[in-house]
Amino acid sequence: MSADSKTTNYVLQARDEQQQYAASLLRENEKLRATVATLESDHRRSDEQHRVAVAELDRLRSRFHEVAQENERYAEQYQQIEAHSSNLANLYVASYQLHSSVERESVLSAILEIVINLVGSEQVAVYERGDVRGEFHLSKSFGVDDQRLASFTLGDGAFARRLANAEIFTDDEAAGGEDRLTACVPLKVGDELIGAILVFRLLDHKPSLQPVDHELFELLAVHASTALYCASLHSVLTVAG
Repeated sequence: MSADSKTTNYVLQARDEQQQYAASLLRENEKLRATVATLESDHRRSDEQHRVAVAELDRLRSRFHEVAQENERYAEQYQQIEAHSSNLANLYVASYQLHSSVERESVLSAILEIVINLVGSEQVAVYERGDVRGEFHLSKSFGVDDQRLASFTLGDGAFARRLANAEIFTDDEAAGGEDRLTACVPLKVGDELIGAILVFRLLDHKPSLQPVDHELFELLAVHASTALYCASLHSVLTVAG
């Protein structure tokens, strides 16, 4: 074989090998492209899944917050119902105590117990009208100076004037002693004023009157008046008999 033939064959062989090598590089490049495309696709799916997961987590957090608020509302409503039920029970007990006896002393004691235990007072006095018009005498008390507050004339004195219009008076923030009223509850039968309940100092752990206290005063104004009137009438009839 001539030198030219050998050279030609060598060149052809080298070219074939270059072409094969180039083809191999192209195939490898295509594989790399496919791999990159797959990785990018997986990454995009991962990002989308992450966004979906974050959105779902935010939704669940929002729902959890809503449920927590609903639970708080239900808890508040339940406490209100419980408080209302307790108030109704206290009003029933108070009414029952007032009408459980026709003995005057028992009725007076029941009035004091209601104010002391249910309202929460350490100073209370019950007055009844005397024979002299406009004059009221202390019938029973707790925690006050009986001699100092033995009697008063309607309209004469700071707290006596509270009774002049025969309407319930309250000072929700009162914290004073015998010179400052927390409440004045007139006791009337029809239009006739037969007595009064004067409430002075509240217990130390009770800074002010509550809504149920006003309901108790309303109850006392009606039921204590009737119970005391009936008890007084019973005493008169018993003595007469």
